[in-house]
Amino acid sequence: METVWVFLVLAIVSFISLYILMKKMNATNVLGSYFLSNILLTNTGVIINLNLKLTKQDPSNELIFWTQKIPELSLKPALLVWIIYILFSSRPIFKKLIHLFVFLTALVSIEVYFVSINYLEWVNWNVFYSYLRYILIIILMAVYAFYLEKVMHRNKEVNTI
Repeated sequence: METVWVFLVLAIVSFISLYILMKKMNATNVLGSYFLSNILLTNTGVIINLNLKLTKQDPSNELIFWTQKIPELSLKPALLVWIIYILFSSRPIFKKLIHLFVFLTALVSIEVYFVSINYLEWVNWNVFYSYLRYILIIILMAVYAFYLEKVMHRNKEVNTI
Protein backbone atom coordinates (compact mmCIF):
# COMPACT_ATOMS: atom_id res chain seq x y z
CA MET A 1 0.00 0.00 0.00
CA GLU A 2 2.91 2.31 0.73
CA THR A 3 4.17 1.90 -2.82
CA VAL A 4 0.88 3.16 -4.25
CA TRP A 5 1.17 6.39 -2.27
CA VAL A 6 4.75 6.93 -3.38
CA PHE A 7 3.74 6.57 -7.03
CA LEU A 8 0.69 8.80 -6.52
CA VAL A 9 2.96 11.56 -5.21
CA LEU A 10 5.34 11.00 -8.12
CA ALA A 11 2.36 11.14 -10.50
CA ILE A 12 1.34 14.53 -9.13
CA VAL A 13 4.91 15.80 -9.42
CA SER A 14 5.14 14.52 -13.00
CA PHE A 15 1.90 16.28 -14.01
CA ILE A 16 3.18 19.52 -12.45
CA SER A 17 6.43 19.09 -14.39
CA LEU A 18 4.43 18.73 -17.62
CA TYR A 19 2.67 22.01 -16.83
CA ILE A 20 6.08 23.65 -16.38
CA LEU A 21 7.26 22.06 -19.63
CA MET A 22 4.29 23.58 -21.49
CA LYS A 23 5.75 27.00 -20.71
CA LYS A 24 9.04 26.02 -22.41
CA MET A 25 7.68 23.93 -25.26
CA ASN A 26 4.60 24.09 -27.48
CA ALA A 27 1.58 22.74 -25.55
CA THR A 28 0.39 20.78 -28.59
CA ASN A 29 3.75 19.07 -28.84
CA VAL A 30 3.79 18.27 -25.09
CA LEU A 31 0.27 16.83 -25.10
CA GLY A 32 0.81 14.96 -28.36
CA SER A 33 4.06 13.46 -27.09
CA TYR A 34 2.43 12.60 -23.76
CA PHE A 35 -0.44 10.74 -25.41
CA LEU A 36 1.85 9.02 -27.92
CA SER A 37 4.10 7.86 -25.10
CA ASN A 38 1.07 6.46 -23.27
CA ILE A 39 0.05 4.55 -26.38
CA LEU A 40 3.56 3.21 -26.99
CA LEU A 41 4.11 2.24 -23.35
CA THR A 42 0.78 0.45 -23.10
CA ASN A 43 1.09 -1.34 -26.43
CA THR A 44 4.66 -2.49 -25.90
CA GLY A 45 3.77 -3.55 -22.36
CA VAL A 46 0.84 -5.62 -23.63
CA ILE A 47 2.97 -7.19 -26.35
CA ILE A 48 5.73 -8.06 -23.88
CA ASN A 49 3.47 -9.28 -21.11
CA LEU A 50 0.40 -10.84 -22.72
CA ASN A 51 1.41 -11.74 -26.25
CA LEU A 52 5.03 -12.82 -25.86
CA LYS A 53 4.76 -13.77 -22.17
CA LEU A 54 8.23 -12.42 -21.45
CA THR A 55 7.04 -11.06 -18.11
CA LYS A 56 4.42 -12.21 -15.62
CA GLN A 57 2.33 -10.47 -13.01
CA ASP A 58 -0.49 -11.47 -10.71
CA PRO A 59 -3.71 -10.34 -12.47
CA SER A 60 -5.93 -11.07 -9.47
CA ASN A 61 -4.39 -8.47 -7.17
CA GLU A 62 -5.86 -5.01 -7.89
CA LEU A 63 -3.30 -3.25 -5.71
CA ILE A 64 -0.46 -4.61 -7.83
CA PHE A 65 -2.30 -3.61 -11.01
CA TRP A 66 -2.85 0.00 -9.92
CA THR A 67 0.62 0.30 -8.45
CA GLN A 68 2.04 -0.53 -11.87
CA LYS A 69 -0.56 1.44 -13.83
CA ILE A 70 -0.03 4.76 -12.00
CA PRO A 71 3.59 5.27 -13.15
CA GLU A 72 2.74 3.90 -16.60
CA LEU A 73 0.14 6.64 -17.07
CA SER A 74 1.98 9.50 -15.40
CA LEU A 75 5.64 9.16 -14.44
CA LYS A 76 6.96 7.23 -17.44
CA PRO A 77 5.25 9.43 -20.08
CA ALA A 78 6.42 12.57 -18.29
CA LEU A 79 10.01 11.30 -18.27
CA LEU A 80 9.75 10.45 -21.97
CA VAL A 81 8.38 13.91 -22.84
CA TRP A 82 11.21 15.54 -20.89
CA ILE A 83 13.68 13.38 -22.82
CA ILE A 84 12.20 14.64 -26.10
CA TYR A 85 12.46 18.23 -24.85
CA ILE A 86 16.11 17.72 -23.91
CA LEU A 87 16.96 16.01 -27.21
CA PHE A 88 15.56 18.96 -29.21
CA SER A 89 17.12 21.60 -26.94
CA SER A 90 20.26 23.56 -27.75
CA ARG A 91 22.37 21.77 -25.13
CA PRO A 92 25.70 20.25 -26.18
CA ILE A 93 25.51 16.64 -27.36
CA PHE A 94 27.46 15.38 -24.34
CA LYS A 95 24.92 16.87 -21.92
CA LYS A 96 22.09 15.44 -24.00
CA LEU A 97 23.62 11.97 -23.81
CA ILE A 98 24.10 12.24 -20.05
CA HIS A 99 20.49 13.34 -19.57
CA LEU A 100 19.31 10.59 -21.89
CA PHE A 101 21.18 7.95 -19.91
CA VAL A 102 19.89 9.26 -16.56
CA PHE A 103 16.27 9.39 -17.72
CA LEU A 104 16.53 5.95 -19.37
CA THR A 105 17.95 4.54 -16.15
CA ALA A 106 15.06 6.09 -14.21
CA LEU A 107 12.56 4.44 -16.57
CA VAL A 108 14.22 1.05 -16.28
CA SER A 109 14.61 1.46 -12.51
CA ILE A 110 10.83 1.60 -12.15
CA GLU A 111 10.58 -1.84 -13.73
CA VAL A 112 13.49 -3.17 -11.68
CA TYR A 113 11.76 -1.89 -8.56
CA PHE A 114 8.58 -3.80 -9.44
CA VAL A 115 10.64 -6.94 -9.99
CA SER A 116 12.40 -6.47 -6.65
CA ILE A 117 9.11 -6.20 -4.72
CA ASN A 118 7.67 -9.19 -6.64
CA TYR A 119 4.96 -7.20 -8.44
CA LEU A 120 6.49 -8.23 -11.75
CA GLU A 121 8.44 -11.31 -12.80
CA TRP A 122 10.84 -11.31 -15.71
CA VAL A 123 10.56 -14.67 -17.47
CA ASN A 124 12.66 -14.15 -20.61
CA TRP A 125 13.28 -10.46 -20.07
CA ASN A 126 16.14 -8.46 -18.58
CA VAL A 127 17.43 -4.92 -18.05
CA PHE A 128 19.05 -4.76 -21.49
CA TYR A 129 15.71 -5.46 -23.19
CA SER A 130 14.08 -2.76 -21.09
CA TYR A 131 16.68 -0.26 -22.26
CA LEU A 132 16.04 -1.31 -25.87
CA ARG A 133 12.28 -0.93 -25.40
CA TYR A 134 12.62 2.62 -24.10
CA ILE A 135 15.19 3.58 -26.74
CA LEU A 136 12.76 2.41 -29.44
CA ILE A 137 9.96 4.43 -27.83
CA ILE A 138 12.20 7.50 -27.68
CA ILE A 139 13.15 7.16 -31.35
CA LEU A 140 9.49 6.89 -32.37
CA MET A 141 8.58 9.88 -30.19
CA ALA A 142 11.46 11.95 -31.59
CA VAL A 143 10.34 11.27 -35.17
CA TYR A 144 6.77 12.16 -34.18
CA ALA A 145 7.84 15.38 -32.42
CA PHE A 146 10.03 16.40 -35.36
CA TYR A 147 7.26 15.98 -37.93
CA LEU A 148 4.60 17.48 -35.67
CA GLU A 149 6.76 20.59 -35.31
CA LYS A 150 7.20 20.78 -39.10
CA VAL A 151 3.45 20.44 -39.69
CA MET A 152 2.64 23.08 -37.08
CA HIS A 153 5.05 25.56 -38.70
CA ARG A 154 3.69 24.80 -42.15
CA ASN A 155 0.13 25.47 -40.96
CA LYS A 156 1.19 28.80 -39.44
CA GLU A 157 2.55 29.90 -42.80
CA VAL A 158 -0.67 28.88 -44.59
CA ASN A 159 -2.96 30.56 -42.07
CA THR A 160 -1.23 33.95 -42.26
CA ILE A 161 -2.15 34.57 -45.90
